[in-house]
Amino acid sequence: MVEYPVVRVARPNRRYQAALWIDMRVGPLLCALLVGWRAIFRVRAPLPTPESVKKILVLKPWGMGSIVLASPLLERLRERHPQARIDFVSLRENAPILSLLPQIDRRIALELGGGIPAFFVGTLRTLLALRRERYDLLYDLEFFTRFSAIFSSLVHARRSHGFSSKSQWRGRLHDVQVPFNAYHHVALNFLMLLRDDPMDPIDTAPIEGDAALPLLRAPEGAWEACCERLGADPAWRASAPIVVVNPNAGDMALERRWPAERVAELLGLLGARHELNLVAIGAPAEREYVESVIRAARLETRVVNAAGRIDIPQLVALLSHAAVVVSSDSGPLHLAAAAGASTAALFGPETPVLYGPLRSRPGQRHSVHYLALACSPCMFVHDNKVLSCWFAQARCMTGIRAADVLASVERSLAGVAGSRVAKVPLRVIDS
Repeated sequence: MVEYPVVRVARPNRRYQAALWIDMRVGPLLCALLVGWRAIFRVRAPLPTPESVKKILVLKPWGMGSIVLASPLLERLRERHPQARIDFVSLRENAPILSLLPQIDRRIALELGGGIPAFFVGTLRTLLALRRERYDLLYDLEFFTRFSAIFSSLVHARRSHGFSSKSQWRGRLHDVQVPFNAYHHVALNFLMLLRDDPMDPIDTAPIEGDAALPLLRAPEGAWEACCERLGADPAWRASAPIVVVNPNAGDMALERRWPAERVAELLGLLGARHELNLVAIGAPAEREYVESVIRAARLETRVVNAAGRIDIPQLVALLSHAAVVVSSDSGPLHLAAAAGASTAALFGPETPVLYGPLRSRPGQRHSVHYLALACSPCMFVHDNKVLSCWFAQARCMTGIRAADVLASVERSLAGVAGSRVAKVPLRVIDS
């Protein structure tokens, strides 16, 4: 019988929850005050022509994965305004991702780690500095937080674009209001923000090809540094195909995480059936949890625990060399897709219609495991992705079988290991 890990359940992100509570309770009042102020005192500046655009500001404080999915928008912006400076505002924790996106000229960090009061003081200082820049265009990529709408309005760009919804009032503080379409991928919704007329017909082609995502490249030396760090682990097998497993899902919605016993079972099956370089990844705070999963699989000498041992550039390098990456719906899934890796993606509370992995190179294969239960999805952008699971443990995730995920991994490995890989039935959505 397999011993399943006994670990302390990770706590939700308290600062994020507090910020969300303030956004929901105080945000509407501040939006109403801004609406009144704009109606009385705002003087409309002439709209910028494409050739006159010199400075662009993009705002996306939350979501590593969403920032990766915004890279097609950044690429289009650079093509449309090749001489403009593109600045990007996000939380400091996302700075390593922003550093890998070549379309961005300047990265501006907001600090939430010091607490809510310090966050607001720092945000006010940032706003004052940004107002002096006199941006020509602003793109608010947050979905329906009042904070981002208020921030956008106070920056006072000549023209701002943001999402709009009848069910989530934000004061219509953006000049161009773009309806968020829950039947289209998030990357496509981001691209819709570029339109001056949001009512134009939607073209889904930009996210359906082999280059829907710009290929994310690790900086020079990142792969060598990664190998040096992980090569000291006795479990590292430099010559074997690499399979990366992400047992985590981030602390904003832990219910997206595949149960530890399922991850342990998958690792056990892979270790028993194939000669692989198995690598488990995670943030430094997730290292203990990842280690417990490896112990449960009884594979301490076969699985490298890379959680907290490599930085983001080295992680991207690792993902780009992986034969396949197994991950729940989280930032590392989209990092893997952008780095060119094939993936086995696990969805439950969120829908792959919005967040399914995209391709960044020809031949890339994504297998999406999604049970599509009657209660799924239960996370929606219109209510700031506050999860409302019907059960004590999310059945949409507990019901995904390790055998099915194994089949996806082995199908991807077939292109690497050829006839040595076993063939088993597959019951997933393939792309």
